[in-house]
Amino acid sequence: MTEISTYHQIGRFVFMFQHAEAALTELLVLMAGADDEFVRILVNELEYNKRVKTTDVMFARFIDLRRQPDQAAKAEFHDLMVELLSLGERRNDIVHSKYMRWINVNGATGLIRESSKLKASKGSRDVEEESLLPEAFEADFERLSVSLQTLERFRLKIIDLL
Repeated sequence: MTEISTYHQIGRFVFMFQHAEAALTELLVLMAGADDEFVRILVNELEYNKRVKTTDVMFARFIDLRRQPDQAAKAEFHDLMVELLSLGERRNDIVHSKYMRWINVNGATGLIRESSKLKASKGSRDVEEESLLPEAFEADFERLSVSLQTLERFRLKIIDLL
């Protein structure tokens, strides 16, 4: 059996994340009730954070227009959008970081992820390091998996309400 590398896990995370982005677009298309291509053209111009916030607002509006608005669904959906924003930050950190090969004291091969962020108000650059072995991504995969399942559940709810 081939050993799963940290490189593989980075690619797997980015790949899974693309499914979350696509699921958001599908929700927007469904809720808009307009020509799919028109909606996709507009959505294509939104960066990820704006796409998430737009989906959150559109879902709240979509629910409010129902005869009996489901406030609990709005709150749950908002929590999901907050989680997707957090996962988006993680994705950005992973994609925009610098990596160095690393072998831990037990001989396991991994990567050191280094990212820096400018703190203009402090006049400094903060550097963050993270040691990554393949299993370091398991929590990320779990969060993404739960989010994707919840997005699907909301997609079905929207279809039912339509």
